[in-house]
Amino acid sequence: MANSMIPYSFIPGTKAKAGEVNANFIALADTIEANRQTAADDIEAVNEVLKTKADKTELINEHTVTESNTDLNNYKTKGTYVFTAAYKPKNIPKGDAGMLIVTGDEKSLIKQIWFCTEDNPEIYTRNFTASKWSDWRSIYGIVNKNVTGYLRLQNGLLIQWGSQVGSIIVYPIAYSKLACPIFCKNGFAASTERSDTGLTAQSLTGFTMTSGGVFWSMNWISIGY
Repeated sequence: MANSMIPYSFIPGTKAKAGEVNANFIALADTIEANRQTAADDIEAVNEVLKTKADKTELINEHTVTESNTDLNNYKTKGTYVFTAAYKPKNIPKGDAGMLIVTGDEKSLIKQIWFCTEDNPEIYTRNFTASKWSDWRSIYGIVNKNVTGYLRLQNGLLIQWGSQVGSIIVYPIAYSKLACPIFCKNGFAASTERSDTGLTAQSLTGFTMTSGGVFWSMNWISIGY
């Protein structure tokens, strides 16, 4: 039976002709050379693909940054970048460390997503369009954690709160369409004749509470948009 790589086969115990032996060696050498050229062509094709991928976008998975004073404005290549407090970058939305995910295309839109670390669960996003970065925005909204504070959610809902001794409340942020205040008076007297307490005025900027009984202070919260 003939071998696919060589033209002649031999019966054991018989004498092979010199010409047939030479022909088999030549055929085998040609097969090896053809395979070597095919491998070389494959390697060249891979190298050509890598050269055309100048930004190496598809090759980046995760990178821990170990350079000081890097600027997040310069991170436009797809990938995941980890920053420790020792290498805090510029234009960080909050904190000293975190993880940055970059996706998109500079020809259309690039999005950065920043994950805060440790006990801070906040996530920030921003876009790069028309050669300019937008401001960082928390997906949880904007929060002011003072005694008189507020939380503005991304959907426009605004929640505000406070605790004070005065009965006239001015919201930290004025509502635009609707405000629903709720309050709790601190102070108690046994006389039912002096126990009436309620709102005497309210608007998008605040409210006024009046008490006919004992008034020490008031805790309040308002919800609206």
